Amino acid sequence: MNDVNPRPISRAAQNRKRWTLVALMALFLLPVIAAWLWKPDTFRNRGDLIDPPRPLTNVQMVSPDGSTVDLDTFFGRWTYIFFVDDSCADSCRKLSDAIERVRLSQGKNEKRIRLMVVTLNPDSLPSLRQIHIAMPRTIVLAVDASQRVHLLSQFALPADVPTQEVRKIYLVDPLGNLMMSYPARSDPSDLRKDISRLLRASRIG
Repeated sequence: MNDVNPRPISRAAQNRKRWTLVALMALFLLPVIAAWLWKPDTFRNRGDLIDPPRPLTNVQMVSPDGSTVDLDTFFGRWTYIFFVDDSCADSCRKLSDAIERVRLSQGKNEKRIRLMVVTLNPDSLPSLRQIHIAMPRTIVLAVDASQRVHLLSQFALPADVPTQEVRKIYLVDPLGNLMMSYPARSDPSDLRKDISRLLRASRIG
């Protein structure tokens, strides 16, 4: 005669089934969890990301010929910007050269990038002329005292603090948004890796 009441499953058997189910779930979920948690170094921003990007408003600038130009007329490309207090000394020229090499390293995309060097003293604009001669795609501009606070506040730089004390390289996107900053002594390869990724991902500029 068949037993109509099957024997209850032992606690040990229940635990084995439970752990088997857990192991199967882990096997399927582990790749998903790992992909979420693991952030490869190759996808890490080398610079400091400005989040959200900060739209730059127009500022009246001074060109090398002494005329007044609008900052927003230079939007449209990925632009590296750094400031100098006065004349462009040796460190300024070396930094300009390093950024120019970053630009040239992008091959067919090099035309999508440019450098802007801004002096906070319009009288020192002639000292930046050599940079423009050596690197014609580099834009050299000055800002006069009446516009200085407005300009520097957008980059979170106190107007009364010499820029060499907080000198950075800034990256502005083609729409005129301040996106990233780097210490002036950054390894150029860090800038190169970040801009390469941005150029691949973006269709603007």
